[in-house]
Amino acid sequence: LKDRSSLAISGIEHIYSFNDKKVEVRTCAGEMVIEGDNLDMGKLSIDESVITIEGTINSIVYSKERKPQESFIKRLFK
Repeated sequence: LKDRSSLAISGIEHIYSFNDKKVEVRTCAGEMVIEGDNLDMGKLSIDESVITIEGTINSIVYSKERKPQESFIKRLFK
């Protein structure tokens, strides 16, 4: 993140949504949500798994990758 106006993210696996207020992506380290104003994708490289985002970045929220939950019946009979 540089000057809260330019962000480069590596390890991108999937882009869920992208608009001028919010970007939701999955990285190799988990989920990431970037919020701000006038967000614009500067560079997208599928081969390098990198995106750059330009605009006013107000927040970056990280979360761990969710693991599939076992069914209630499986847990009951363990």
